Amino acid sequence: MRNILCTVLITVMTTLGIMGCAVKVTPVLNSSLSMDAFEKMGKVDFHNVKLALYLDPKIKELRVNQDIKMGKFSFDVGKAFSAKLIKALAYNFRTIYFIEKPDYTGTDAIDALMYVNLQDVDVNLSTKSGFSTVYAEAYVRLSIRAEIKDVDEKKTVWVGTTQAKETASHQEMGQMYYQEAGRGYAMAIDSAIDKAIGDLISDMSKSQNLSVYIDKWEQKRKGGSHALQ
Repeated sequence: MRNILCTVLITVMTTLGIMGCAVKVTPVLNSSLSMDAFEKMGKVDFHNVKLALYLDPKIKELRVNQDIKMGKFSFDVGKAFSAKLIKALAYNFRTIYFIEKPDYTGTDAIDALMYVNLQDVDVNLSTKSGFSTVYAEAYVRLSIRAEIKDVDEKKTVWVGTTQAKETASHQEMGQMYYQEAGRGYAMAIDSAIDKAIGDLISDMSKSQNLSVYIDKWEQKRKGGSHALQ
């Protein structure tokens, strides 16, 4: 009987209620790139380049957990970030190899190695009640560092960083259930991820040094030669 009562209370719990039973919510983050991400990129320029991608476990397996009065919220940020980044890179490079260790050990010849690391993450979720409205407020900041190395020269040819931030408020008139709050929080996290990826891709496209090496890699694949100045 007590378990049944607990379940009923959870389904009708609002931000104004008293949480008598713990509830864990895992809102699904979007794995697709939004228009905001493409606008951040600035342009999509496809290159005949083979790239090996290493995602540090701190970003690849990043899960953000927060307890607020509505319940326990858990977001698989790393999985969403990884999927979005791979899709963004696929618009720019012909072949991408996913590697589990920093060193590439495959048999196919590649042009470059890309490393992506998490520097810092800050997520703050809260609820706020107005006269007739309930707000689910979120602040998200992702600090990411990425670099690309030329395989032949074994030197870094590009380094990019981002401090992507997103502040959002999702509101409901009267009551708000924890599922609705979770969707609002997820939208803010998705937006921060898209901004971070958009920043990195945009920085790559603006790098003159990386552009020189991309030209070198493409010429090599054409069977030509290109001397770096």
